[in-house]
Amino acid sequence: MNLKPLRKPVLLYTCFFGLLTVGITYHTTHSGMYMVLLVGTGLLLVAAGGGAVGQMGVSQTEHAGETGGREAAPSTPGLKSTLNTDTSLRVSLLFYGFGIFLWSLIVLTTLRDTLV
Repeated sequence: MNLKPLRKPVLLYTCFFGLLTVGITYHTTHSGMYMVLLVGTGLLLVAAGGGAVGQMGVSQTEHAGETGGREAAPSTPGLKSTLNTDTSLRVSLLFYGFGIFLWSLIVLTTLRDTLV
């Protein structure tokens, strides 16, 4: 099982965007209620991403997203494509939700004395 393709989404969504979201929320509010809401939001995103990923069968995961060797992007003449074909939305939701969940739990346990 090759885990190298998962390195970029884990670092980007779990470590960077998850930490950024929780850090901004903590810095602006210092509220324990918002951290608990982020824990719940992270769980919902993990469930949404994991549930969608889990619907694929074993035979479908090998060739998921392949159409003639690469994914087809929608044609938008004159506009730059914002579609990221490297990472699917499901995987992004899964790792971003896990990052929010993990980092907000870390903030809740380590900084609980500073939360209002």
